[in-house]
Amino acid sequence: MTWAAVLAAFPAVGFAVLVDSVLRPAPAGPVRATHRRAAAARRLDTAVFEEVPPGARWLVCDTTTCAHLTTRHVSDGDKYRCTGCDTHKEGL
Repeated sequence: MTWAAVLAAFPAVGFAVLVDSVLRPAPAGPVRATHRRAAAARRLDTAVFEEVPPGARWLVCDTTTCAHLTTRHVSDGDKYRCTGCDTHKEGL
């Protein structure tokens, strides 16, 4: 029996069910896509972390350079120096 005869023996609906259930399992596609996205995210992960110095504080910076946001200040004697713009703030 040739493949043409086998294909002719199956009705179109039965052939589609066979292909969807045996030859092309449904869960594999989404699982592979998720795995590809996760692998791509790991390759693109370029975050650089640095250790926070002891005694550092997150204080509101009063300059427009830092946009008046809370930035990290490190101890500099009795004052705290902003790590964003190097201005000093009195010790709190």
